[in-house]
Amino acid sequence: MNPGETANWRELLQEPSGGDHFVQVYKDEAFLLEAVAEYTETGLRRGEGVVIIATPSHRAAFVRRLEGNGVAAEEAVQRGQLLLLDADETLARFAPGGMPEWQSFHMLIGGVIAKLRLEYPTVRAYGEIVDLLWRRGEREAAIRLEEFWNDLAGLQTFSLLCAYCMDNLDQAAYSGPLDCLCRVHSHLIAARDYKRFNSAVVEASEAVLDRTLAQMLLSLSERHRLQTAMPQGQATLLWLQHNMPRTAEKVLAQVRSRYSA
Repeated sequence: MNPGETANWRELLQEPSGGDHFVQVYKDEAFLLEAVAEYTETGLRRGEGVVIIATPSHRAAFVRRLEGNGVAAEEAVQRGQLLLLDADETLARFAPGGMPEWQSFHMLIGGVIAKLRLEYPTVRAYGEIVDLLWRRGEREAAIRLEEFWNDLAGLQTFSLLCAYCMDNLDQAAYSGPLDCLCRVHSHLIAARDYKRFNSAVVEASEAVLDRTLAQMLLSLSERHRLQTAMPQGQATLLWLQHNMPRTAEKVLAQVRSRYSA
């Protein structure tokens, strides 16, 4: 596998390394439930500490999914292995003025992780406060919070999964949002089926360009891909947007028709 290439998202979320900072973009709630369940269920079954910072509806959905998969989530909450925090309430505690403050964030979130590390060998965190900020148009605050998470990962050992409600096949996502997310995450999870998604990008590129040119551009995109690990198809779309935006728009339209079919 090439250095920038990423394995299947399930494998990534099952075996995170300390400092891994995943971001999932999704438009289908079922995909979000699958990913969060995979990440948290694996940790709980292995005796790791898990913290979920989410909206009430998502917290309830995640617990139902875990319980449905045979994980005694409520018991894990009672013994302190699984912490469930409210996204809005948590945000208010470290961003009283609307913008996240490092000292408050460090004391609160760092304290939560440190407490879990006293009891459990590894900690997994899932958070969607950044998505709340992003949806409200507070993008500077969202990116600052992502940077705070990265700073905290330099001080404490844990892995983190973030999620944004964003369609990676929407042209608007290529006007800046995906680039912003890539700059502050180690891995981008942008599709449920990597193999089919990658094939759709190759087929779309060959439909828009002749096959020889398409293969040349795909090769260029591989050599000049971003450091963030992601499906090859996603790296290709980002490279095209940066270097051949008009072609990127046509390829993206073809990918939408092929991948969503």
